[in-house]
Amino acid sequence: MLFVCYIPICQCGEVGSNQFQKEAKVHIGNYRVVSIHDYSFEELLDEGINTLARQLDILHVPIRQSSSVIKWYIRRHIIKENRCNTSFRAISFVYPSVTPQGEPVMLSGLVTIPLLHGNTPSHMIIYHRLVCVSNTIAPSNSLPVEAVLTADNTICVFPDYYGCGVTQNNTLPYAAINYHARCATECALVALNIVHDIGIDLAPEFYTFNTGYSQGAGYALATHKYIETSLPDSLSRRINLRWSLCCNGVYSPDKLFESAILNDNMGSTPSIYLQTLRSLLLTNRESFDGISVRDFLSDKAIGTGIDSVLLTNDDGLWDLSNRLDGRDKSHHPADYFNPNVLDTSTELYRTIMAILSLDDCVTGWIPKSPVVISHSKKDNTIPFQLALMAQSQLSAENNHCILYVPPINGSHVFSAFLYYTTLLSHSEDELFHFYYPEEF
Repeated sequence: MLFVCYIPICQCGEVGSNQFQKEAKVHIGNYRVVSIHDYSFEELLDEGINTLARQLDILHVPIRQSSSVIKWYIRRHIIKENRCNTSFRAISFVYPSVTPQGEPVMLSGLVTIPLLHGNTPSHMIIYHRLVCVSNTIAPSNSLPVEAVLTADNTICVFPDYYGCGVTQNNTLPYAAINYHARCATECALVALNIVHDIGIDLAPEFYTFNTGYSQGAGYALATHKYIETSLPDSLSRRINLRWSLCCNGVYSPDKLFESAILNDNMGSTPSIYLQTLRSLLLTNRESFDGISVRDFLSDKAIGTGIDSVLLTNDDGLWDLSNRLDGRDKSHHPADYFNPNVLDTSTELYRTIMAILSLDDCVTGWIPKSPVVISHSKKDNTIPFQLALMAQSQLSAENNHCILYVPPINGSHVFSAFLYYTTLLSHSEDELFHFYYPEEF
């Protein structure tokens, strides 16, 4: 089955090309299956915990000794719902898309499918994972623990980000939010084709839930926007997006950068701004003709060797974060960037902000289906005020976007823990009715 998606023209002005949004025909359906594995719930859980442990090993967060507790926590909910006897099929695949520069490329992803005798999947989750800690640990080759959500009679779709999986030799464009939204949407449509082609029918009331945390939250909101504003109606109806849950994310990279400069505070993880810089240089090379990485950095930052680290294409984006933040713990922008980057009157500053604004996923639309923006007031990485601004803008004409403030406010990492425990211990329908009033 072949679908054709028409991408609208992006009015970018004089700065940046954002080629993936220009008018083009993108073929969705010419996929190639790489591997098929069937799992019992216990096998799927074991594989997922092993993947999680490998990811956290890179962050020097030991959980292997706690894996039995984590398994018990997840298993408790599944057993309560009498779904632990379900078997699952995990299919790794590649599909056609484009690079951040708009060139043809094959990307990879994973779909997990419940194998229920005499039953049909009732919904699909598009899951945008947390910050990519390794280019080689990708859903298509390392089963994520979130695949246990398949037990909720759910098709789970896990896009590999560009720079991971089959494109792992390329550098991940961290801040290219709208680009990743297109890739994730294509991945979900291909996953539906795969489900159809292996002979599994969907329930008549089939719908999609879209979610992510931090980096994944920005991708999730951008995907929601892409589905509602860029897809032909036939494809949008096929996905049938019910709602999105976006937690502690960045939705307007320009506002994040502006906030750091105005408040002289880059938070607890200042390297995300350098990762954003690297993303800009990768995806908008023509706008930085003749400008090198060193032109953006302060003498102090150059003295640490940060410029050479930014140019490497090693195994992990998060490893880059650890090395950068480990060298300079300061949260002051002036310790990382040269004065021309921070001076709002300079051409360089205006260029950076104009390019960052291209990856804003808040402006230019009002959600048709509900969006929850959840954010902790004590987030020490992404300011709460940015979530408040995004929600206010998206709910300007209706109440389809709400801001949820957790009753226990904590750091960015602590909030991630709350997100995952909530996601893994409640069904999608329970979550929906928890966040939304009855009229939805």
